[in-house]
Formats: sequence, structure tokens, C-alpha cells
Amino acid sequence: MARKSEIPVFGPLAGLRVVHCSQSVAGPFAASMMADFGADVIWVENAAVTDVSRIAPGMAAQLDRRNMRTIALNLTTARGRELLLRMIEGADIFMEASRPGQYAGWGLTDEAFWARNPRLVIAHISGFGQYGDPDYVRRASYDPVAQAFSGAMYMNGRPGLRSFPAEVSISDYYTGFMAAYACLAAYINAQRSGEGESIDVSQYESTLRCQAGWPLDAWNRSGRVFEQGKGNNNNVGFNSYMCKDGKEVYMVIIGPKLFRRLMELLGLGYREGVFADCVNNCKEGTPAGEVLEARLKEFCAARTSEEAEAAFVAAGLPCSRILNHEDMLEHPHYLARESITRWPRVGGGEIIGQNVTPKFKNRPGRIWRGCPTVGMDNDDILAELGCTQEEIDACYAEGVVAKK
Repeated sequence: MARKSEIPVFGPLAGLRVVHCSQSVAGPFAASMMADFGADVIWVENAAVTDVSRIAPGMAAQLDRRNMRTIALNLTTARGRELLLRMIEGADIFMEASRPGQYAGWGLTDEAFWARNPRLVIAHISGFGQYGDPDYVRRASYDPVAQAFSGAMYMNGRPGLRSFPAEVSISDYYTGFMAAYACLAAYINAQRSGEGESIDVSQYESTLRCQAGWPLDAWNRSGRVFEQGKGNNNNVGFNSYMCKDGKEVYMVIIGPKLFRRLMELLGLGYREGVFADCVNNCKEGTPAGEVLEARLKEFCAARTSEEAEAAFVAAGLPCSRILNHEDMLEHPHYLARESITRWPRVGGGEIIGQNVTPKFKNRPGRIWRGCPTVGMDNDDILAELGCTQEEIDACYAEGVVAKK
């Protein structure tokens, strides 16, 4: 357990209090980023149903719930809702992720929250947003659904093949980034104006926003439609290549400077012979493209992935081996930047996982706690809200809070 007074003071968000009622990925990820930089984050779990991240395969909860305190609260009870409102009185940001209308149905409207705390920043996270076509607003959504609706799945598709989502849960994480950014922007304004904000964060719009200019091409330039399977714009040298150790390197050749360097490395004449008309690149399927593609494959097949990467980098070409997670543990750059770190697991043991990012020079983030167990901080949080021991005992007896 951890009382507020026991939370170490660190990071640029020290003193910020965040309450979030969200599960799965987007909301907890947004809250975890704030927790990594010093915010006091209280995770309000469902007292009746275990958060899906705790029972799903993998260890996502150990990453996206670290540095948090938790209370398992039953919001279907009047006492549970009142306790949430009392938490809100001392909070700066409140985030919830549910189907639109769920909290209003409990009487927990934006106005009810602002009656307790006029400066409160509220973020509602959902698949399709808080308003729009009624047929969509109430629909359930998970990451692949948002990818499908936003066009991201189409962009990652291959002609004639079954479509699948891009990993790992890009729509959820885009949404988490958007929610965190929006909450902090609204918090800054609330400090200036004294007025809170209600933010409508939808998965599909967050994912659509992160598709660069391709949607604009389709909407503004007749006939300019994204071609499935051609994310490299049909350019040779903008792709992955297999090396003799069975591992791949990925390179990006774009523009005349890089293209010339590649040609020189491979011993091919820039703008000579079959390449006479190739200034920035060679297109796949053209005579020049076929020659260059064959030469690149030959070059990589004769070298290990480390050797090929070193040769490309020495020539000033953007390139990287395609790393798996085991490769990262001993990679010199990962080690030098401490991209991977260790922290204590609640209940014993140790977690190896991603370090806090981005890196701050003057007020860095840190990891002070692993993922808490269900209801681990119930008593401390309730005591902070002014509950007597008798009231705390009543909360357990009535099923308002739970501990596992």
C-alpha cells in the first residue's frame, strides 16, 4: 500500500493528481505516461469485474499500470459514486473509457463533476466518440475495429490477402497519446482560466489523424489513392532485405543524394545505362528497378545482417537490422541509453521492461512502483477521502470496494 505522502516527488508532473476509470489500453496508457513523470495517479478499477489486462496473455498491466495506486470501486452503488465524486474534488484530471452515456446514466455527468471541482479536466475515451450517428456512437470498439474504420487496416493490407491489424495495438496507443496530450493542454488552460474542460477522444479519429497526407491525397487529388502493398511508394531500396544469417535489414532510399550513394556502394553507375532516367530512385517492375533489386538482394545475401547494416551505414544510408526483443537486451545503443530497465514487482520479484520515455534532463521521470494488485490501496485512498475505519469496514461489507 502507498499513501499520497509516501509517493516520491519527481518529474515535471509532480503535484498533479489524475483519477482514471479505464481498462484495456488507451486510458491506462495515457495515465501511465503521466505517472511516469510524477503525477499521483489513482486507478479506479471495477470491483466486480477483473480488468482485462490482468487476465489477458502477456504482461501489459505490469507496464501500463506501474507507478499507480488503485482502488477497486463499485460505481453501480450510490456510495461508490459518492466516493468517486469525493476523489474528483482533489483531482486535476479525470479520464474514463466506456460506451458513451454510461456515466451520465449513473448521474455522473460533466456538470456533476464540475459542481464538485470547476477546474476539473475530463476526458471521455471511446471507439467512435461521444456524438455522431447514433448507430455508431454506442458501438463497442477495440483496437482492430478502430483500425478498420479509420482506414489504417486498409493501408496495411495486401491485395488479395486477408486483412489484419498493424501491431501492436496502434489505434489504442495513438488514442492514449491523444488523450494525454489533450488532458495536459486543458490542464494548463484550467490553471490560467479556472475553468475545466470536457474532452471527447475517439479511437478512430486518433488513428485517422496519424496517417500523414495519404487521406488528403485521396480527398483532394483525383485518382491519387493509396495502393495497398506499396507503402514504399514502389521504390526499390525502400524495403527489407534478407541476409545470409537469416535476418533482415530495412533501408530507406529516397532522394537523389541517398540514391547516388547506394549506386556507388553497389558499383552501379548513377544515371548511366539502364539507370539514365533514374534521379531519385528506381521503381519496382521497371528494367532499372529489376537490376537494382537483384543487386541489392545479392549484396545482402553475401553478408550477415550486421555486416550489411554496417556497410549501408558507412555509406551514409538510413538502415537498421530488424531487431527482435531478445536482440535489444544486448544491443549497445539500448544499453547506452538504458532503454530497458528493471523495477520491483509488487509482491516480490523483478520486472524487466521499457524505461520511462521521453528523457528529461532536469526533471526526469522514474519508476517507483510496479503494477498494484486489485484494491491494494483501498484503505489508504478511502482514509485520504476522510472515511473513518467504520465507514471503510462498511464499504467492504456492502461490496462498494473489493480487494483480491
